[in-house]
Formats: sequence, C-alpha cells, structure tokens
Amino acid sequence: MTAARFWFFWTAVVLHICLRVSPSEAQDEGECMEKFSPGKENFVLDVDESVKEGATFLSSPQVSRSEDCVLACCRDPNCNLALIEHGEDPRSISSCFIFNCLYKQKKVCRFVRKNGFSNYVLISVFKDYLEQKTSDYVVQQVPDVEDKPPVAVAGQDRVVQPKEDVTLNGIESKDDKKIVKYEWVQVSGDPSAVMTKGLFEDSVTVSNLSPGMYKFRLTVTDDADQTGSAEVSVLVLTPEQSLHHCLVPKKEGPCRGSFPRWHYNAVTEKCEQFNFGGCKPNRNHYLALNECLNACDKVSVFAPPPSGRLGPIRDQREQCDAACGPDHFSCSNKCCIEKDLECDGEAQCSDGSDETECSKLNCVELPLTGPCRASFTNWYFNPYEQRCNRFNYGGCDGNENRFETEDKCMQSCSGVTESDVFARRAHYGKQESKSETAAVAIAIVLGLAIAVLLVVIACCLLKGKKKRRNKHQHVAVNGGHVHTYGDSEKLVYNSTTKPI
Repeated sequence: MTAARFWFFWTAVVLHICLRVSPSEAQDEGECMEKFSPGKENFVLDVDESVKEGATFLSSPQVSRSEDCVLACCRDPNCNLALIEHGEDPRSISSCFIFNCLYKQKKVCRFVRKNGFSNYVLISVFKDYLEQKTSDYVVQQVPDVEDKPPVAVAGQDRVVQPKEDVTLNGIESKDDKKIVKYEWVQVSGDPSAVMTKGLFEDSVTVSNLSPGMYKFRLTVTDDADQTGSAEVSVLVLTPEQSLHHCLVPKKEGPCRGSFPRWHYNAVTEKCEQFNFGGCKPNRNHYLALNECLNACDKVSVFAPPPSGRLGPIRDQREQCDAACGPDHFSCSNKCCIEKDLECDGEAQCSDGSDETECSKLNCVELPLTGPCRASFTNWYFNPYEQRCNRFNYGGCDGNENRFETEDKCMQSCSGVTESDVFARRAHYGKQESKSETAAVAIAIVLGLAIAVLLVVIACCLLKGKKKRRNKHQHVAVNGGHVHTYGDSEKLVYNSTTKPI
C-alpha cells in the first residue's frame, strides 16, 4: 500500500468515526420527534402576553438544525414548546428558543402570525390545539351533525396549607350540546380527605387535607351519555415544602422583562407584589394574590404558631454524593444544588457555575437610557456585532446591559452571540440611531444657541457704537449747538406746554 493510499484510508476511517451517529443517539432523536408535532407555520409565541399569564422561558440552545432544537426541548422535562426562527438558508435555523407553556397544568401560551418562524409542540400537552389545527384545513361543505363527546376541564393545580378546605369546580367544561352530570372522585392521596357537594352542580369541597399530593378526577356526561374526564392535583405543603414555596426570598431572575407576580414575605407574613424578569423563577412565585394566600397565609419564620406553619432552616450546600435529578442544577464539578438556586445572585456551587451564565442573559437586552435626564457615557453589548458600543445613560431605571468601561463590557459578555437573543437586529439599530439622533439634535441646539448669542452680542456692540456717535454730534465744530431729533421733540413739548 502506497503512502498516499494509506493516508486516504485512515482519513476515511477518521471521518467515518467522527461523522457517524450512534444507533442509541438516532433512536433517542427518533423517539423524541415522535412526542412532538409541528404547529402552524409562520406563527410565533406572543412572549409578553404568554409570560404574563405564567409561561416560562427555559433557554436558547445554540443549534443549527430544527431537529436539534426539538431534541433540546425533549431533554428538558419542563419544555413543551420549541420555537424556531429560520435563517436565510432554508436548511438552517437562525435561533432556537424553548418554553414551558404550562402554569399549574393550564396552557397559557399565545401565538401570533409572523413569517420566518415555526414551532414544535408536545403532543400530550397541545392535543386539542393540534386537533383544531387540523380542522382549520378542512372545508366544511355540510353542517356537522355529529354529537361530539364533552370536554372536561378540572381547573389548574392547587397549592395549599394543611387543614385548609379546597373547592374544585368544572365550570370550564364544555360540550356541543349539554352536560347533564358532573362527578368528582379522589384518585390518590390520603383517603381521610372528605369530599362534600358544593353549592353548584359542577363543584365539590375537599376538607381534612393532610400534607401530601392529592389527585382528583372530574368526569362529565352529556345528554347522549358520552363522557369526558380530566384530573387536577392538590399539593398540601409539608413544612419542608413550605420552605420552598413560602420562606425563600423573591427571585426576579436574570432576564429583564417586567411581569407582575406575587411572593410571600415570611417576615411581614404578607403576600407582596414584585416584578418578575421572565425566566428561572423559584417556587415562591404566584400569578395572583389568592394563589399566594392559599399556599402561604400565616406561614412564619419565627416561633411556630398553632397552625404549625413553620419551615426548617434551608440547606443550600451542594451535594456531591448522588446523581442530579430533574429538580436539581448540575454544577460543572458534577455536584448538585436545588434548581431554584440557579441565578439567584449568590454562588452555591463551589466552582460558581450556577451564576456563570446568568450575567450573559443581560448582555442581550436593548440599551436603555431610562427616564432620568442625566447623561453618563456607558457601554452596552450588541450581540449581533459581538462588540460593545457607547450610549447615553440617564441615571435611573436602566437595565443590566450597561457597563462603565468597554473592557468590563467585553469581559462580561464574551461568547454571547445573536443566537442568544430574541430581539431583531433592527431593534438594536433603532436604539443606536436614537442615540445618534439625540447627539445630532444636541449639537444643532448648541449651534443655534451660539449663533443667537453672537447676534445679540453684535447688536449690543452696534447699539453702543451708535450712542457714542450721537453724543459726539451734540456739539458743532464751531461751538454752536446742534439739535438732534430728540432735542427737537423736547423743544416742541416745552413750547406747547409752557403756561401763558
């Protein structure tokens, strides 16, 4: 075998090994894709409205294929939506974003039409949406006379304290004709729970709840004796769970949105409102005041009250003696911490990896001058250009994409690219053009002010010169008096007003 053939043979072997996809990886990808279905093409998530209702942004994986974006979603147990922005090449993608569209088992994501986007949804979560999507393409030539089964809706999952009553209802259940019967049964949990009929035919009140997880099933029957069912979970907090849901501090998260949420302040023993950034929440995080009160009312960090609502001291140390579970964050050193502790502003991993990537989320925010009127030259990172640019900061209410020096900006945002950002390049351009426009406007105003000042000075000089000239003209060359216009006016006045 010649040297050239030998080199060619080994090159082919290396390329085969590097490019080959293992059967297990291919199987995982295939199984994952079967769990997801394409949504409507050219629709994008309405992020503001969806997060406001409880959706959570999970991450933006750096991938180049749609399949890899879906696979990244499949690997996250909380993900049920993969949102893809297409690139100029139809075979590639520009960005991948994955979301959790469930808030306590209620679907809260909203979509709007926008070209250039596609989405993949988890079939088990979006089954009704997919059925509706299919029916959108079917032209109904004749009225639909089929009597469809009813759809049971048991409501969103609940979180409560021990010994509190919970009222469940199926008021959102629907049928194309009429629902004639609502039936609630307990599926799991402590059998000592007591269920009593509520004031309405679709409601039931559950009492005598002890700590633990309960599941209840609602079955609805229509007038054609067809049925539909749905389940709802009720989590009755243990003291340890009260720690996570009530005693941890509020967490705004590293993203810089602004969505109203409620958290329980264990010091004041009140539920208080705060602004949530949009990603990586902890469990002391509620959409509504009544949710917060149901979960945490009267929980205390001081001496235990009669209700026994007291949480234990929180152990924030990393655990290195077991594999990380779905509720843990895996540190770079393979140790584990609670998932809620990621991006909380304090490093719990001994290597600091739980806070390393958090600041980079701030590097994709649009530069924000703020409402104040000061003018400080700061730096912001542009992920599309991957460099830092100057902008004017007003002095208050800005965001975290703001640095005092260019070096600090580049050091903090190194490695952040356009694939990490949801805003379009044009939005950064608009911000820059606004800064440039402001600078030009200031320059024009200053120029006009200087021009006006020069004109005023010139007028004053000319007026002073004219006065001096008039003063010298009052005395003639031969010593005779020369009357000016002012002197003539004075003489006329005196002659006409002199008494006879």
